[in-house]
Amino acid sequence: MRKGMIFIILVSIVSMSFFGIRFMENKETIDMKEELAAEQFIKKHLYEENGLIKTDLKGQSNVYLAETTGLWMEYLVKKDDYLEFKKQAKVLKLFKEDSQLISWKIDGNRKAPANALIDDLRIIQALEEASDRWGIPKYRKMARQMGKDIVRYNMENDYFIDHADIKTKHKADFITLSYLNPKAIHFFLEEELIDESQYLLNREVLVNAPVSKNGFFPITYYPSRNEYEFEREVNLINQYYIGYYRALWGGDVSSLIRFTKESLEKYGGVLYGRFSSETKEPAVEYEGASVYALAILMCLQAGEDDLARQLFYKMKELQVLDASAEYYGGYINLDSLETHTFDNLLPLIAEREAIDEGVFY
Repeated sequence: MRKGMIFIILVSIVSMSFFGIRFMENKETIDMKEELAAEQFIKKHLYEENGLIKTDLKGQSNVYLAETTGLWMEYLVKKDDYLEFKKQAKVLKLFKEDSQLISWKIDGNRKAPANALIDDLRIIQALEEASDRWGIPKYRKMARQMGKDIVRYNMENDYFIDHADIKTKHKADFITLSYLNPKAIHFFLEEELIDESQYLLNREVLVNAPVSKNGFFPITYYPSRNEYEFEREVNLINQYYIGYYRALWGGDVSSLIRFTKESLEKYGGVLYGRFSSETKEPAVEYEGASVYALAILMCLQAGEDDLARQLFYKMKELQVLDASAEYYGGYINLDSLETHTFDNLLPLIAEREAIDEGVFY
């Protein structure tokens, strides 16, 4: 009798799990948020049948970045696209070899020999959020497995470091501040992969980083020397990543917001991609969609909704919005067909976030 009852209970659990997952798949498909134009461009022109996404349409069309997969996964969680996320979770295997570290690039059939912490942490964040959003424990388990190897190979004396050689496990001796993803690092604390003192130590590297006389953040920190390093030519992608992550951790980003407002006013609403750290003058004549996207994410986190809205409309000016055009939805130069997945995925995430936050209607 007892054995029979146990058998019935086990069958019930298995049945509930199976039908629950089937129901959830159908539910998430129905309840997905709308497909945005940039997503249509990515799916039509950059998306491969196996789930990998091309880096561009020209010289790097057979190059696939872990950065791209992580950004795509981050967007899919925000969109509630469970079925596509499920596919991307399997794509991760293509970037792995003999550990849970993610090779930062696949070039043809060759994997790069090192990881990049920023990619691994972004993927861990996406897996954790997917697990919480859809109630799927295996994604949290995947994130935890990755986290264990990050702690083993991408930490040195309690500090996260940039990268490690996947085969030899040789480590870098510095951390790029734009790699310190607060949501992912908090997951490490929740899962007891790091302790509170390690968590606070790495938070302080970002939140307490000094600001230059012109309001820019340093790009690199060397733990062994307790030394920060600034860029001579400031890349705004790095600055806004640091600003966004710093704001997520409750840090002060007023200097970068002030610089943003001043630059938009001085240069006719344009944010150029690079600036001189000494003169605060543009070092290049181009603007990038990813710069606007990261600035939007920082502003949303810092409560600067009006500035986020201004940046949003400026970003959208760089997008092909003619629905009848071949490259509709893309952030692409139509004359040269120059584009990059980064410059499509980050705006896609920023747009989804702006819509969800009610900044853009």
